[in-house]
Amino acid sequence: MFILKGIEQLEKAIAKAKKIRPRVEFDHFGRYRVSGSKGYYTVICRKDERGIKTVACTCKGVEKGLVCYHSAAALSLHIGLAKQRQTA
Repeated sequence: MFILKGIEQLEKAIAKAKKIRPRVEFDHFGRYRVSGSKGYYTVICRKDERGIKTVACTCKGVEKGLVCYHSAAALSLHIGLAKQRQTA
């Protein structure tokens, strides 16, 4: 899991996601399945009880403290859905 602080921390992951173009499947708001090298990974995007935005992925890279391309791909969908919910 990592705390989402800004787009700067996602730049490499976004570039890799654009190159690989993983499949992102919507489970429910804040929970997504993203294709990867070893199958599908689950990405959870949420705000904690203090309002801090966090992202968690089940891949090995996040366990090592990296921001993975699965998270970047899921965040793209999550942000779009969040904006839709705000305007509804």
